[in-house]
Amino acid sequence: MLLLNLKTYPESTQGNAKNLLDVVNNVITENPSIKDRIIVLPAATDLFWVKQNYPNLIIAAQHVDNVAAGKSTGGIPAELILSYGIEYSLYNHSEKRVNTDTIVEDIKAIQSKGLKLIICCENSTEAKTIMQAEPFSIAYETPDLIGSGISVTTRPEAVKEFVDSVAGQKNILIGAGVTTGEDVNKSIELGAEGVLVASAFVKAEDPYQKLKELVQPWL
Repeated sequence: MLLLNLKTYPESTQGNAKNLLDVVNNVITENPSIKDRIIVLPAATDLFWVKQNYPNLIIAAQHVDNVAAGKSTGGIPAELILSYGIEYSLYNHSEKRVNTDTIVEDIKAIQSKGLKLIICCENSTEAKTIMQAEPFSIAYETPDLIGSGISVTTRPEAVKEFVDSVAGQKNILIGAGVTTGEDVNKSIELGAEGVLVASAFVKAEDPYQKLKELVQPWL
């Protein structure tokens, strides 16, 4: 599984989002076997039009709130995301941390509505707590390496500790600094089933060639 988090970079919002989404669409068209492995996470303001214009891509939200639709100004209810035909959302990313005191209850409440959550954590201790909520997916990201270009795979002991701490969990992901196809290979060797990528794709000089490189381990 390859999660492409477009975040809210100038290179990935407004008209530029279309450029990147066209790249993803083209790479999948050329390599149909990876269609179910790539999930794209556009900015919240782009979710609706992205889903409308790229129906063949798997789209996920970058964040969701444990709030009910209706009187929840500024919130992103699961019901709204689901109404767009979107089944997935990232949650508790290092750049959008949630209340750790209620995280288990919040995950259970959101997933009970039908949304599949990819929960980020910063260490194995947090991962063990999150596992109580039986998430669809759990992802390990080292905060200091996000956007650094230094892959989390340079800390294999920490990755293995995380993987061991969530033994039995499906859809185990790792991220932070994942930049190359070799980083993806190493992630899989360390026990992950996929990776999270952001700036390496969004800010690449040639996003098409970069995405072809990143998916190579699955071809």
